[in-house]
Amino acid sequence: MATTVIAVISQKGGSGKTTTVVNLAVAARQDGKKVLVLDLDPQASATAWHKVRADKQPLVLATHQAGLAELRTTAETQGVDWLLIDTAAGTDQTAALAVEIADVVLIPCRPSVVDLRAIPNSIRLCRVQERKPLVVLTQIEPQGALADEARANLVGLGVTVLSGGLGRRAAFHHSMIDGRGVQEYEAAGKAAQELRTLYQTLCKHVSMSSSQHVVMSETR
Repeated sequence: MATTVIAVISQKGGSGKTTTVVNLAVAARQDGKKVLVLDLDPQASATAWHKVRADKQPLVLATHQAGLAELRTTAETQGVDWLLIDTAAGTDQTAALAVEIADVVLIPCRPSVVDLRAIPNSIRLCRVQERKPLVVLTQIEPQGALADEARANLVGLGVTVLSGGLGRRAAFHHSMIDGRGVQEYEAAGKAAQELRTLYQTLCKHVSMSSSQHVVMSETR
């Protein structure tokens, strides 16, 4: 089975890209997938998470844009199921290349005015590369209607917003400290439940994307 490349991008810093990447990587690993995370962010937060992690799987590699194509080929030959790419904030050439080689593009977005004003840049980048991004709301407050308002705003921009989202929960912070995912830190907690829902939803979109690629290949 071919490797699925999932690029996680955001114009805005602090949107929760790395938290989303490493937690999805752990969830995929727990689901029996062979997972590789490529850390393209100069801040190397995913790499730092991996350094303090007791279980060195899933593997995290710090790299740069010049090595992306080669690493994707290597991942294919080594039977990697999911290749997750953590990018720096912005829509520069590195993010563009990650989007170009991705099968699925995920954009974390906080339900704030600042984030909603910034996200069109990420959406435009995806459209230039002929990719349809998926948006996941992050750091959702436990009360209030901000998430619903943000969801409606994003739908108005013509993008797919995944159901649920990730709340502003201490478990996401605490689990990062010693290199765990929230499902490992507090399996029965609300953060872990939200993450499981996100993972299951993303799996459905990955499956749909794979089916579309097969149909396109058969019609060529």
